[in-house]
Amino acid sequence: MIPLPASFRRLLAAALCAVALAACSTPPIQDSNIVAASYTAADQLISQASWIKREAQPVLVASLVNINALESSSAFGRITSEQMSSRLTQQGLTVIEMKTRNNVFIEQDNGEFVLSRSVRDLSRTHRAAALAAGTYAIGRESVYVSTRLIRALDGVVIASYDYTLPLGPDTRALLSAQ
Repeated sequence: MIPLPASFRRLLAAALCAVALAACSTPPIQDSNIVAASYTAADQLISQASWIKREAQPVLVASLVNINALESSSAFGRITSEQMSSRLTQQGLTVIEMKTRNNVFIEQDNGEFVLSRSVRDLSRTHRAAALAAGTYAIGRESVYVSTRLIRALDGVVIASYDYTLPLGPDTRALLSAQ
C-alpha cells in the first residue's frame, strides 16, 4: 500500500466531513398549495352548513387575521380569504366581500369575541346569513389556520375547519407583507 501525502489525507478528511454534514442538514421547508388548502377550507365550511347553499343565503367573507393582533392582517390573510371567496362562489353561493381598511370583524367583550357592530349592520343590509372568517398563528415551521362560518344573526359558530401549512418561502413572504 502506498502512503498518501498528509495534504491529500487532510483534503480527503475535509471532503468526508462535508459529505457527512450535508447528509445531516435539514432540507429547506417547501410551500404547499395555498389555493388548494383555501378551497378545502371553504368546501368543509359549506359541507357543515349546507342549508346556506340550499336556501341561497348570502355570505360575507372577511380577511383572516393574525391571532396575536386581531385588528391586522397580512397578504396571507387577504389572499386566503380571496381564495375562499372564489371557492364559495364556485359552489354557487352569493358572496359579499368586506373590503374595508381595517376589516375588523370581531371585538372583545368580557373575554368573549363577538361580531363587531359594523359587521352585524353590514350583514343586515345585505341580508347575509353568515360570515366566513378566521385567524392564523405563525409557528416556527408552520402556519396554523382556523376558519369559521359564523351566523350573522347572533354570532354563533355554525361551521369550522382548521389546518396547517408549512412555512415555506412563499408563505413566509405573504405573512410578512402587510
